[in-house]
Amino acid sequence: MRIKVFISSVQKGLGDERLALQILLSTDPFLSLHCVPVLFEDEPTTLYPDPQAYLALLKTCHVYVGVVWKEYGRLIDGLSATHHEYRLSRTLPLPTLVAIKGPNDLARSPETNAFIEEIKRDGHTYERFESTEELQEKVRKRLVRYIKDSYDIEPTSDQNTSAHKTIHIASLFERQRLEVLPWSGIDTSIAVRMVASSENLPVGSINSDEVMHTLWERGYLWKDEDKRFLATAAGIMLLAPDPSKYFAHARIQVAAYAGSVRTATPSDHATIRKPLSEAIDEVVAFIRKNTRHPLRIVGLQRIEVNEYPEAALREALVNALAHRDYEDAGRRVTVDLFRDRIEIISPGALPGNLSLAKLRSGKARSQSRNPNIAQGLVFLGRMEERGTGITRMRDSMLNHGLDAPLIAIADNEVVVTLIGPGENMERILLPENITGGISPAVAEKLNERQNAILAEIVRSGSVTTGWITKTLGVAKDTAFRDVRELVAFGLIEPEGEGRGRHYILKP
Repeated sequence: MRIKVFISSVQKGLGDERLALQILLSTDPFLSLHCVPVLFEDEPTTLYPDPQAYLALLKTCHVYVGVVWKEYGRLIDGLSATHHEYRLSRTLPLPTLVAIKGPNDLARSPETNAFIEEIKRDGHTYERFESTEELQEKVRKRLVRYIKDSYDIEPTSDQNTSAHKTIHIASLFERQRLEVLPWSGIDTSIAVRMVASSENLPVGSINSDEVMHTLWERGYLWKDEDKRFLATAAGIMLLAPDPSKYFAHARIQVAAYAGSVRTATPSDHATIRKPLSEAIDEVVAFIRKNTRHPLRIVGLQRIEVNEYPEAALREALVNALAHRDYEDAGRRVTVDLFRDRIEIISPGALPGNLSLAKLRSGKARSQSRNPNIAQGLVFLGRMEERGTGITRMRDSMLNHGLDAPLIAIADNEVVVTLIGPGENMERILLPENITGGISPAVAEKLNERQNAILAEIVRSGSVTTGWITKTLGVAKDTAFRDVRELVAFGLIEPEGEGRGRHYILKP
């Protein structure tokens, strides 16, 4: 069971704060495992509207968080909805946290001042804050304490460090509430997959209202004054068919060069204009198209070898797109393919106080400039646990027989270089689980000639004893003995008669 945290405030003027708390509860490495944000206006509209339905919703929750600023809100039975919610939280009673924005002497409406005085008379502890980051820090601290006291669960030191750093380095870009992309313009197939993954539900078990509700709850959608769902900036990057219609720098520029230097005329190039998860797939497809894939004969199989391991490519791309500086609207993520390497360039220096040495070591604690975008890529299966991508990319390259990636900072950009095999494609290693279709027990009994015979059958489709005697330089008796043993092992079978007799792989 996850703890339902009811977020209460007037909607006017506190949209940033509400969204910041939603994103905190949805992306924090500890809180996201144990909490879920609940807000009244994300509930589906009922056939018979109940002016106090918000109170019924509050009764289903476990914790109340109220945010107060200047405005009091529309009166319902003499009080604002936020005031009603606060009083009910005290009656139930629920663990209650009130956060008041601004200093004590801030000019507020008379009703708001009276509300604050009531909170003080109740002797209830409240917090003051000036920024959304400060609000997130204080709410997180209180929720962590509540979870520890109530359930004897507490975050690890790594989770705490990651959370505090992310709160202070997270970009405001992804929280933007833009009136440009309504629900009708969203790629609903991606939206459904995101929600199904985030809630551990089958794709076919959720309807559109539930999808919108969950995306709103997690900060990918917001509601305007007319209660229309629209995408936040994070939602645009993940769910818009073409995010570059709204953010020109969301395009990804890819180019392939015949040699080892950048020229004015690449051999192939493309501009990728797709939602982030699909953009990653399209860039990988471009790289596959413009790199080499020689065949290796392994046992009874022809194995296609990739010049670069796909896992390393995906990790490098995901990191570039999830952690780039989107507030820098003048630059795009670029991918350049050369004869000997691939360079993936991401705008923005390393976030926070992360050092290049720590990043290269693979021991850097997770801290995300765009936590909501990163979380969305996790839900869409393009990103695994945050903070482990560099290690996985390095291991993938080494397991492929290549050098570890090079990571550098140049012109306020992060440059990841994957060094290829050059002209020595033989250095590329096959995956450990490739057996070639021959059991280890049988493989141990095969001699070099029999392995060569199998390789020729895989390569050309069949082999004759004449080919064996001529190519391998053995007597006919030896050739016949080798093929009889391969037939006995169940690997090949004869076909045809007389001089037309040849041997093929056994189906």
